[in-house]
Amino acid sequence: MAAELGHPELVQKLIARIEREGPIPFANFMEMALYDPEFGYYIREARIGAEGDYWTSPEVHRIFAELVGRQMAQAAGVIAPDGPFTVIEIGAGNGTFAGNLLKALKREHPALAERLQYLIIERSAALRQRQRDYLGPLLQEGIPIRWLCDLADLSSGAVSGVIFSNELVDAFPVHRVVNRRVGLRELFVSWSGHGFIEIEAPPGTPALEQYFERLGVRLEDGQQAEVNLEALSWIRQVAACLRKGIVLTIDYGHTAADLYSPVRKAGTLLCYYRGTVCDNPYVRVGQQDMTAHVDFTSLALTGQEVGLEVTGFTNQFHFLLGLGIESAFRGLDAESSDSESMRRLLRPDGMGSTFKVLIQHKGVPAPALDGLKSRPFVADALYAGAHRHG
Repeated sequence: MAAELGHPELVQKLIARIEREGPIPFANFMEMALYDPEFGYYIREARIGAEGDYWTSPEVHRIFAELVGRQMAQAAGVIAPDGPFTVIEIGAGNGTFAGNLLKALKREHPALAERLQYLIIERSAALRQRQRDYLGPLLQEGIPIRWLCDLADLSSGAVSGVIFSNELVDAFPVHRVVNRRVGLRELFVSWSGHGFIEIEAPPGTPALEQYFERLGVRLEDGQQAEVNLEALSWIRQVAACLRKGIVLTIDYGHTAADLYSPVRKAGTLLCYYRGTVCDNPYVRVGQQDMTAHVDFTSLALTGQEVGLEVTGFTNQFHFLLGLGIESAFRGLDAESSDSESMRRLLRPDGMGSTFKVLIQHKGVPAPALDGLKSRPFVADALYAGAHRHG
């Protein structure tokens, strides 16, 4: 078997499943490629940072975590002015964000740090160990950090605080669809004897057509798109855990009107491997990251159905600007690596505009948050064309 197909044992598991079940939805293929308990990319590989497959904002500069911490501290005044305050980070990567956030809170908001409980939800045992190693000095200082494998391990309504994720939802397995004259078709994955191939067939679940109906979206003939049904299940689970507080979701994505626009006729699925990008998910299976842009409209709509009201929606540039990133440049050489890294977080042709920030609240009045002071989107841009209930 050609080495470029990917991790040999994982490829064999996929072939065996296809031979047993027939062609499988792309979402099932992506689930195994990324999260197979033995050989999945996030279970074994997940190389993040300078020597890895991709960068995340926490790896670019510590100011990202420090400013998010400033936003959390402001929200804490509304959510829980005293007593325990919980921060849950879902998918903590190398632990970089948690480390920089906790140091910043201890330095700038010591009273909050004293009553803070930090919980990391991480399904990968390898990443949990990497995080424990990185956060070891903070653990030795007595800062309470705990780990759980799944949100389901939390009791309903257990959390008063903030549930945070950065570049999490984009890596959930997605269904891939294409619109034809006969209607919506779903892409399934089969095996040719030499490689993985795609087969179009009627959707395997009515939820796919219902997804677009709720959004008021009709794809053009031949237009491909991704549907992240798991994101909807996830936001329901998040809402169930939260008694009162905010959900802060940062990821690259768009409103539904933008995401499913004809300008993205081939969809947004991309793969990352050692600093390179490709659109072929059928090579290096289990050895490369796979992502698709997030539909923030559907996250907002589903959240509203389960008690999460939209506090605000912005992009990373305006979010960090509102939290005072400009002051961090004062006194710095404009050509320094510090300045360059911070500019990277703000670039209008990169992280600054591609990354969006959705904040939702539950059990508290809508908080006035500095990260939402500057709003680049017109009111209700999230919901353009969508069918809202309630």
